[in-house]
Amino acid sequence: MRQHLLEDIRSHALAKPNQFAVCDSEVSINYGALDRFSTSLAMHLQAIGCKTGSRVVVVANRRAIMVAAILGTFKAGCIHVPLDPRMPAARLQYILNDIAPAAVITEEDLRETVGAYLSPQASLLLKEDLERILQVSAATDYVPAPDVSSPGWLLDLPAYCIYTSGSTGRPKGVLIDHRSIVDFFEGTEEVYDVRAESVCASFSPLHFDVFLMDMLFPLAQGARLHVHDDIVVPDLLFQTIATNNVTHFSAWGLMLGLIAQASEFGTTPLPHLQTVLTGTDIPNVDTVQRWLRAGTGVKVINAYGPTEVTCASTAYTIRNLEPGRQELYPIGSPLKHVHTFLVGSEGERITQRNVPGELYIGGTQVMRGYWNLAAETEAAVRYLDGIRCYRSGDVCIYQEDGSLFYLGRRDNEVNIGGYRVHPNEVRRVINSVPNVHDSEVVLVESKYQEKVLAAGILLDESGKVGALDVDQQIIRIRARLLDELPSYMVPRYLAIFDDFPKLSSGKADRKALASILTVRMTNEAEEVMTAHGH
Repeated sequence: MRQHLLEDIRSHALAKPNQFAVCDSEVSINYGALDRFSTSLAMHLQAIGCKTGSRVVVVANRRAIMVAAILGTFKAGCIHVPLDPRMPAARLQYILNDIAPAAVITEEDLRETVGAYLSPQASLLLKEDLERILQVSAATDYVPAPDVSSPGWLLDLPAYCIYTSGSTGRPKGVLIDHRSIVDFFEGTEEVYDVRAESVCASFSPLHFDVFLMDMLFPLAQGARLHVHDDIVVPDLLFQTIATNNVTHFSAWGLMLGLIAQASEFGTTPLPHLQTVLTGTDIPNVDTVQRWLRAGTGVKVINAYGPTEVTCASTAYTIRNLEPGRQELYPIGSPLKHVHTFLVGSEGERITQRNVPGELYIGGTQVMRGYWNLAAETEAAVRYLDGIRCYRSGDVCIYQEDGSLFYLGRRDNEVNIGGYRVHPNEVRRVINSVPNVHDSEVVLVESKYQEKVLAAGILLDESGKVGALDVDQQIIRIRARLLDELPSYMVPRYLAIFDDFPKLSSGKADRKALASILTVRMTNEAEEVMTAHGH
């Protein structure tokens, strides 16, 4: 068993105290200062009343010092609870009431909003308070301070609680233990080749569980980590990679394609780039191929995993240049401490190739449970072969080589005219059309209360500069769909978008998209009726 993340940081601090660990546009923190700062913050949290198991909420933008604060929370034996600083006030109020934090770390411009919902017992720490602790930690040469707690003692304690992001409904806190992180890192080491000499970049929000893989894992490995500011502009994101000689970075959801839209992409060489990590949404094949061409020997890892199973559970490494490829990439094989099972609708175990089943994910990475929701935890967890598993709700098949291939959500499978349709099959065809960057396929209701498929489509830069007008693009996409799919799978309505509405995780908000498509479809139908004098 590998050692705990905090022991890794201590080892790097002893071996190379002056090598920078994590930086952003404002600050650079070396390994010596990182270890001392996390100890000082842990002692401060304990001094203001935080105990083992107390919750410490972070509501802040992505910053190097906030990454360092996670380590301090862990050292104090507290539970790290990251929240989206842009979430609606009602949602923030609900979560703060639900999690009952002992302390909240935030920024000056959020002080009033957060303070309004905090109980009088909870302490408020600002980014400026952290900066003062850091100044003291970095002021003198590194000398290891006595540990606040033994990392081994932490293993069976909860490490963090992430609230699942959904556009509606009650948010649920997913509780993950330290032991799950240790085992996740051990599995990650076998697929994500970050080493001490690596230079990593992070573009993920702090409140998304990807922080484990693209922020904390590089620090555990002794690498250098650049935390990009919260400015999502393709040219700036690409500049971070190019100017810092980045060797490894992760880009989730639509972010990977967004960075590839940078004006210098394809003309500025990236000789240092080795590995790109992606996932959370099905990666666009053309985008992946563009990144494989961005440098010699670049590989792309397609990682998959629900929040409930510690960030990522399976991975598939993509190395081959395949210019004509249309088939979506699989999600691969389970990580070292993960077990995967496919289960049919009658509870039967599926081992044959190309037979769909619900993916159950088992092993030590499975969550402790949902915060204060025993019934929901019980419904989500099952035992198979004596292994504690999470029911993912995702439908997969085994491919011929044994790799898992994701078909879609069990609850997203739609019934059109008596036929069962996975929207991702339709999406694959749309995405194969030249000039299409990405698409989403959703179920909407026509003005006659008929359930029909509709598709939102994003064009790449070449598709936006007048090569074809929008109507011609739609005609071409519809022709490809009719050519490759049975008529019942062809969306009734197609629309071009500049961008999709997004959840705070960066994923497309399919519920909001369905609402927009419904309105557009209804309005256009009425315009046609009016034009024909009806």
